[in-house]
This record gives sequence, C-alpha cells and structure tokens, in this order.
Amino acid sequence: MKTLHRKLSLMLAVTALAGITQVALAHEDDYPNRPIRIVVPFAPGGGGDTVTRIMAESMSKTLKQPVLVENRPGAFTTIAPTVVAGAAPDGYTLLFAVTSVFGADKAMFPNTVNYDEKSFTPITNWANTFFVLGAHKDYEANTFGELLEKARRDAPSPTFIASTQGLYPQLIVEKIERMTGVKLTLIPYKGGAPAVMAAVSGEPPLTMAVPSSVMPLAKEGRLKALAITNGKRSELAEGVPTIAEFGLDGYNVGYWSALAGPAGLPRNVVDKLFEASRIALSDPEVRARLLQIGYEPAPSNSVEEFQEQAVREGLALRDDAVAMGLKVE
Repeated sequence: MKTLHRKLSLMLAVTALAGITQVALAHEDDYPNRPIRIVVPFAPGGGGDTVTRIMAESMSKTLKQPVLVENRPGAFTTIAPTVVAGAAPDGYTLLFAVTSVFGADKAMFPNTVNYDEKSFTPITNWANTFFVLGAHKDYEANTFGELLEKARRDAPSPTFIASTQGLYPQLIVEKIERMTGVKLTLIPYKGGAPAVMAAVSGEPPLTMAVPSSVMPLAKEGRLKALAITNGKRSELAEGVPTIAEFGLDGYNVGYWSALAGPAGLPRNVVDKLFEASRIALSDPEVRARLLQIGYEPAPSNSVEEFQEQAVREGLALRDDAVAMGLKVE
C-alpha cells in the first residue's frame, strides 16, 4: 500500500511539473504579452534617447505591445546597464547598448561596475555614429587646428569641453592628448543635449556630442562644428573635416547603438526582438528619421553576427581603456 502511495505521489509530482513546464513554454511562446521597457543610459533629448524612441515606436507595432523608453542617466552611463544586467531574462527589460558595456566599463570602473560582456545577451545592432567637436559661435578658434593652437597658448589654463558621460569622450580626449601633447579637460553632463546647450551658452565654450546634438545648432549658427571623430568625412556632418585631417593620422573613434538584454535571454525572445528591429530598420521612414538625427542605420545580418561583434569589439575597447589607463577608482 505504501509503495502504491509513493508511486501515485511521484506520478502526481511529475504531472504537476510537466504542467508547470507547459505553462512556462506557453508563456515564452506568447511573448510579449505585456509592455516592454528599454533602459537608456542617457538623458532625454540626446541622440541615444532619440534613436531608442524611433525604434521603440516601430517595434511596438510589430510586437503588438507598448515598447517604453526609460531614461536612467548618471554614474558615467553605468546605471542603465546595471539595471538591465540584474533584471529577469524574460525580454521585458532591455538595454540601449553601446560597445563599452561589453567589457570596457568594468575595466574603467572596477570598484563600482559589476557587469561585463557575460552579463548581457546581445540581440542586434541598430545604427552607427560618431562625435562632433563643437564650439560656441564666438569662440576664437574656427578649426580644430586653431583649437589646438589656442589650447597650447592658454596652457596651463585648462581647455574645458562639455561632453556626455561614459568611456567614449574620455577615449576621444585621451587619444588627442597623446597625439598632440595638448591637455583637454572634460566636464561630463548626463547627456549630449545638456552638454551641447552648455556650449551654446558659452560655459564651457566647447562641446563634444553626436551629430544629432551638434549639427542642427551649427546650421543655425549657434555653434561652430570644428571636426568629427570619424575616420572619414560623413554626410551626417556635411562639410565638417575629420580630426585626422589636422595631422592626427589614423584617428578614428565611432560607436554603434544596439539592443541587448540580460544574460540568459531565451532564443525565441531574442529572435522576436531581432525581427522587430529588422522590420523597423527596413522601413524607409525609420531610416530617414535616423539619418536626420545623425545615425547611420546598420542592422546586423543575424543574431550570431552581432553577438560575435559585440564580444570582439567590446573586448578590444576594454584593451584600449586598459592600455590608456582610463580608470576611475
């Protein structure tokens, strides 16, 4: 009798477990069945925020659920990745990701950052861009070369540049300093928009941000666009020379904007998000809007392609940060 009771109990347990598994699989297959949030490490109004909102609007239509944007700036752009790295891997908390989250942030902020390339599931690339060095309309220098000359004359007084937070502005400045011997001092803001508006007011007189933040104001005559960090000239900043053209041979710093989730994201969820992104980036209206704000649409060909790219380029950027001693204790 006891043996029969044990067998019945075991059968009930197995049946219950199978039922739970079926419910879980059905839940995954039903993804998404509630709103999705994409966490952005920048303040509203900047390039990364605008890219995410453009993509979220299109993806909402494909996924038939609201895709919401949550801005979590601060701590040198490490708050948003920390939030997503610690979220449940269910596809409802995602990250607007840049290269630095895949290894370089951990190297740069060893005492405060707990995530690295293993903390995320790369999904797909969205777009590529670079930085534009802008100056107040009345700033004495009209070119990047004249800026370097002015910085040398003014030394040891600092040459201040308003910028976004994170690794890229520091990497850009560090490379300039190493190639020219000129000292530049960053003043980090929570996003490109506030950094650029600071330069419009003249305090500080220089700024560094993505084309969408700088170029409209340059066209209005409220800023002067001195140079871009890209390796070659771009239609995103028409007529603006590269930093490399001023004697800094080989200078090239750009970055991609992508979608990622927490580690362990189920493959069927990843595939649905990849497809929603692909549909968005194949829409001529979405592509036009991205180009208008200074981002070149650059969808990945496959999930595997982007996952390999994210790890490879993320670790290369980490090595750059380590080699240049870019560390905040």
